[in-house]
Amino acid sequence: MTYAKSTSDIDLIIGANIHRIRVLAGVSRRGLGKAVGLSFSQIKKCEDGQWRISASSIVAVAKALDCSIDQFWQGIDPGEAIVVSPAQSDAIAVAQNFDRIPSRAQREAIAELIETLAAEGGSLRSAAE
Repeated sequence: MTYAKSTSDIDLIIGANIHRIRVLAGVSRRGLGKAVGLSFSQIKKCEDGQWRISASSIVAVAKALDCSIDQFWQGIDPGEAIVVSPAQSDAIAVAQNFDRIPSRAQREAIAELIETLAAEGGSLRSAAE
């Protein structure tokens, strides 16, 4: 990982993706740092978009988190405006707990509810409509 005086929106997106993947994998910043030879604070600065991560460190992080390198580029589309959105802790919590629900029918109902809410802009229509 190399220090950069300034970072870009792309660095913020990559850092947010590393954070999201790390949390979903249940790995601490300290644990990831130990696995890839970086300190807790270096991992934090990378996830916060304050530090640029080197190509070799990205490969090491992908190996440590058992994920594809492509997952770090999610949200970066060449030729389109880059939208930086912080990792949503609520979304991460839902993802972490979703697979712990033993009932397949309940998981399907929750997935359908989330899809319906997203399609309707977050509001449920009353049964009378």
